[in-house]
Parts: sequence; structure tokens; C-alpha cells
Amino acid sequence: MDWQDIIREGRLAKKLSQARLAKEVGTSQATIAKIELKQVESTAHLARLIEVLGLDPALFPDSASGGQDGRPAQAPRQASMPVPDFAKDPAYWAAAAGLVGDVPLFASAEGGEGSLLIERDPIGTVKRPPALQGVKDGYAIYLVGESMSPEFEPGDTLMVNPRLPGLSATPCVFYSGAGDEPRAMVKRLVGSSAEAWRVQQFNPARTFELSRDEWPTCHRIVSKDFRK
Repeated sequence: MDWQDIIREGRLAKKLSQARLAKEVGTSQATIAKIELKQVESTAHLARLIEVLGLDPALFPDSASGGQDGRPAQAPRQASMPVPDFAKDPAYWAAAAGLVGDVPLFASAEGGEGSLLIERDPIGTVKRPPALQGVKDGYAIYLVGESMSPEFEPGDTLMVNPRLPGLSATPCVFYSGAGDEPRAMVKRLVGSSAEAWRVQQFNPARTFELSRDEWPTCHRIVSKDFRK
């Protein structure tokens, strides 16, 4: 028999209603009901309940006394493990989150119609530029093709912040969700609607639209390293 059952049996033996017992104890009928239904593990009113019902305190575990207004008592907080000295350095957490250090460099190949084929795995790393300091998942692309010349030339390394939305009059990388090979386009964003990105290239000069259904992802280019 649990301690809550002892309370209930004691109340019935005294021929008290839950409401009458609550009044004698100085609490609410809802609190008595929660105790008898075992919806609480402890109560701050245990000593008074024992006194009113004439029960033996030895029948009740120490854990039954505590909590407030019939709410379960909170378990004692466990002592936390000491933090290693190296983990107290903010630089450690920045490195662990990929916010500092070199960024991955991805190779590209011409994919036809002004698009690029992007390698799935990085071919190396490049030094993180100021524009990507503290940026999670920043990366670089080694550019081929001349469609964006003179803004970007073949052999330039483009630094990309995937956390920034595309803005009008900024260069961006657009990714296609169709097909097996990851395809991309490096273009200047002119404007956008719910259905399409309006983009511009310089060589040959033209402005056209990319369907958002086919090209759903837009990452902003924030800087470049000139070809060497």
C-alpha cells in the first residue's frame, strides 16, 4: 500500500469527505483528490494530514513530505561535471561549430547553358575571409566559365555565405534540385517573385528568369579571391 492509499483509508475511516478533509488541513479539495489518485509524489501538507487523520508518521516515507500545493517535488539537481579548461575558451566552441578556420573549396565544371557542375566533395580548403568569419557552413567555389566576366573570371575563388538571403543587385549561386548531378549557376540577382529568380549575366549580356521550382536554392556570394 502506498502512502497515498494510507491517506485515503484514513479519511474514509474518519468518515470525512475530501472537501471536509481539505478544510481541516487548510488546502483545496483538488489537492486531496490528486493525492488519493497518486498524481503527486509528495505534499507540503503531509504533517497536517497525519495529525488530522490520527495516522502513524512512521508509515510514510521521507520522500512523501515536500513539494507545494500538491505538486510533485522536484528531484534534487545532480552535480554537473567539471568543464575542461580547453572547453572554456570561446575559440574552442567556435571551431567545433565550424565558425572559424579554413572553409571547404569545391571544384566546378561547365555544365552547359551557363550552368556549372559542382563536385560533391571538397577538393581542399582555403583561408576563411573576413566576410565569412563566424559564419556556419560557409564555403568556396573554384569558378570556371566566362558568363560573369568581368565581375568574375575563370579561376577566381568565390566565397559563399549560405546563411544570407539573395538580395537584388548582388551576385549569388543558384542550385538546381533536379537531376543526379548538383548543378549551379553563378549570376547576379536582379529581382525575384514567388515563381522565379530574375538574373543577369555579362558574357554574353542577357537577363532571364530561373524557375524557383527547378532552382530552389539561392546562396549569396560575399567576396572573391582573384585567380592566381
